[in-house]
Amino acid sequence: MSRRRLILVKPVVPWPPDQGTRVVSAFILDAVREAFDVTVLTRLVEPGDDDAAGALRARGVNVVTVDAPRRRGRAVRAAYRTAYGLRTALGRASLKRLYDCPGALVRAARCLAREPYDLVLLEYWQLYPLLDVFDPARTVLLTHDVDWDVNRRVALMERRLVRKLAALRRWRIERREEMGAYRRARRVLALTGRDARAVAAARGGGRGVDVMPFGIDPGPDPPWTGRRREVLFLGAMAAGFNRDAVEFFVRQIHPHLEDARAAVRVVGGALPPSVAAFGERADVTVVGRVPHVRRELERTGCLVVPLRYGGGLRIRILEAAAAGTPIVATPVAVAGMDFEDGVHLRCARDAAALARAVRDVLDDPEAAAAMARRARERLLERYAAPGAARRLAALLGQFAER
Repeated sequence: MSRRRLILVKPVVPWPPDQGTRVVSAFILDAVREAFDVTVLTRLVEPGDDDAAGALRARGVNVVTVDAPRRRGRAVRAAYRTAYGLRTALGRASLKRLYDCPGALVRAARCLAREPYDLVLLEYWQLYPLLDVFDPARTVLLTHDVDWDVNRRVALMERRLVRKLAALRRWRIERREEMGAYRRARRVLALTGRDARAVAAARGGGRGVDVMPFGIDPGPDPPWTGRRREVLFLGAMAAGFNRDAVEFFVRQIHPHLEDARAAVRVVGGALPPSVAAFGERADVTVVGRVPHVRRELERTGCLVVPLRYGGGLRIRILEAAAAGTPIVATPVAVAGMDFEDGVHLRCARDAAALARAVRDVLDDPEAAAAMARRARERLLERYAAPGAARRLAALLGQFAER
């Protein structure tokens, strides 16, 4: 009996699992490898993407790649930027869709669509043009975030008039495309129940919308004592919501912690230029990217996640729960996740309240450890990888049969 075939399409190489979206992709690939032969269609964007694609091939995954314009030289990149800018200015397409689903990716998808396959998984709504390429009955759209809600928050938060108008225009264009993508797809997967309800509302009903089972490897029991009096900020600075969050922490939260005798450690990239001077303080360490996030989590006394906008599933919160790290976060950071304020983590909205929560965690390590234990127990109940992987494989198997 021949094995089923699955095509996974993602705008960036889904490897290595060193940041949130790639962690999700790696989980999918691990979950389906026993039941499907997998082909990945992706763009090569960064210098290390060729090696990452090679690492996937070494794991038995067939990888088909196309070069992003930025890899073809400055002249080509400038030409694409001009053309994309004009199309966006005329309101015909969003930059997100133009960059993430270019013509080269569509043409490669058409070649793959000539072959027999059982299921196609499109990661991100902006790949919706491929709904016209692959068999719609065998194609599933996976959304990591409900971007129209995120863009709305960004537009409301922006204080400068020109930037606010630009954010409102981006929200309007992307909202039209995103809602249209959800309505056109026969089946949509979301990472949280909150996002699934938003997608269902956009479609006019919940039929064909599911929450994708997801889990991480909880690892061995973490150390509960011996943690440093340290606050950890963890996030890739290439993401706008992380840059905003670290600026919020530096400018508004940390001033309330000046006399708390707590070190600060920033992991995930260089500080944005607007707050780069913060990294020169004696009590601040900016590490950049690290190969093993868990080691950072197991040493620190508190993970702070001060997101003011964002969506989807916060992978770093799950990793902190697995590592037994006390967590202080905003409601935005934990929205849609199965963690309760005061039980599994501390949650607060404004800067002063977030700083008080951080102080409480650092000043009472026993209570903080007890809270972290409850968070790890919830993780084992809801987000443990083995059980979630079996549920995902079964769900995708059902889609393939239908």
